[in-house]
Amino acid sequence: MPVNLSQTDVSGSGNLSLDNSDLVICDFDGTITQKDVGLFVIEALDLQEAWDIEMRWRRGEISSMECLSEQWNLVQLPASELLSLIDTVPLDPDFPSFVELCQQRGAGLVVVSDGLDLYVDRLLRQMGMEPCAGQQVLEGQGNCLPRFTNHAEFTAEGVKISFPHRSNLCARCGNCKTTHLFTLRRHFRRTIYIGDAHSDQCPARYADIVLAKRHLTEFCRQHRLPHIVFDSFSEIIEQFG
Repeated sequence: MPVNLSQTDVSGSGNLSLDNSDLVICDFDGTITQKDVGLFVIEALDLQEAWDIEMRWRRGEISSMECLSEQWNLVQLPASELLSLIDTVPLDPDFPSFVELCQQRGAGLVVVSDGLDLYVDRLLRQMGMEPCAGQQVLEGQGNCLPRFTNHAEFTAEGVKISFPHRSNLCARCGNCKTTHLFTLRRHFRRTIYIGDAHSDQCPARYADIVLAKRHLTEFCRQHRLPHIVFDSFSEIIEQFG
């Protein structure tokens, strides 16, 4: 059962200190980055049609697979220019310190993103971390940061996306974060979920502890899900350090 936390009161919730029986599952866009990378690109290029697609996804009219494919089809930039733009996405400067805390405590940490490895891996490396396959979290952190994400590559026709972690049981998200949670959690005592947006709503229902900001905070309040509100990883380090 989830730990009895609320957005305003964490007293009596038990020990929040991380240890080697904990699994931390962390969203990427808007959580590790300060802005969703796809939306950052949309705003920079003033792609108004992409916002209409985004709203259709948020209303549940289309899947994230359709949303991502349609939005990135609108991005007509040479690869070098797109990567240069991605390099300007603001990052949470305290995330590397949180990774270090998890490593020191022996806690499992895996990034789950319904975004694209094309930019997830690039920005993780920008923060000094080497990405690796998400299953690596079960073998110890080692010298890499495990992640599950959608796959993207540059082609002559633009950015093409595939979805190696889609679920046969649910067509809403390209990368089913809830599937990863249930697959991995049996190897740990406690599951801690960190996220901010619509693709985090489903896994937030099943984690033992939820740390939420932005849209996920609104969702947790609406559905009376226990959660801790945060704005940056400095606050998470304070809670779990």
